[in-house]
Amino acid sequence: MLTEDPYEYNGAAFSMPSRSVLPRPWTQPHPPLWLACGSPATFEKAGRLGMGALCFTMGAPEDLAPLIDTYRAAIAACDEPIGGYINENVACVSMLLCLDDRDRAVTTFRTIGASHYQSLVVRWLDSIPLPIDVDRSQFSVPEPSVDDLYADVAAGRRSVGAPEDVAKSVERWQDAGADQLIFGVLNNTLPLEIAQESLEVFGREVLPLFDRDRVHSTTRQREAQCG
Repeated sequence: MLTEDPYEYNGAAFSMPSRSVLPRPWTQPHPPLWLACGSPATFEKAGRLGMGALCFTMGAPEDLAPLIDTYRAAIAACDEPIGGYINENVACVSMLLCLDDRDRAVTTFRTIGASHYQSLVVRWLDSIPLPIDVDRSQFSVPEPSVDDLYADVAAGRRSVGAPEDVAKSVERWQDAGADQLIFGVLNNTLPLEIAQESLEVFGREVLPLFDRDRVHSTTRQREAQCG
């Protein structure tokens, strides 16, 4: 549908008469293709199909490292991508609260219900594995204590705190094999003005340390494979 105009298909799962699917993509031959990943099987499938892996973790960035290794091995062997080119990218979803004052960031983070959102994600997505003795409908992630949150910030386990704290967490994601980070900023009760402040501080103090190439890696891959 992204590459053919008009498009038609007759198959066992679905059929579609000849139609022009709109809007047409600006990126040629098509935008990058991604697969949501949460298990070894889906990471392997994304790599085997030549798609980017979109994932998240509620633990440390390193928890994803074995799954990312699975993806890298599969995509290295991909010679027939499902799309027009191989999109070798791992994008990890995390939370962000980057303020100039570490204490203010920690205090604010404990009031926005971030763990409640994580609980809802697990309740909704039955593709996330849980022990058989855990009732998914009642699954709940406790809010971190002050001491635990400060420890996480100091270790770079969360992208929360002052710019130097958040930079440490980005380094951990990078070391785990992530190519991109997607920050969920307003999936909680964080006030809009603080979310905007956080993005401004992150963009000014942290982003320049890591995003030094003005050309996106996907663009380079597409151009190298498609001309």
